Amino acid sequence: MEPTTISFHEEDDAEATITALAGAGFYVEADRERFLGEDDDEEVVYLVLTDAAADEARGLVVGDGFVISG
Repeated sequence: MEPTTISFHEEDDAEATITALAGAGFYVEADRERFLGEDDDEEVVYLVLTDAAADEARGLVVGDGFVISG
């Protein structure tokens, strides 16, 4: 099974979503990725990977997170 990936622009939203997913018993992993083509190292996206199904993950996303796969 491929993990569900959720993208965030705000680190606080990503961390709150990690807490919510883990609290619901799901496996969660986090990563940061630079925007492709950007020269500014501060322009990053925060990624959360989980074993929750996309529909389950959407219900636990905090803030402006966007489920991009799953």
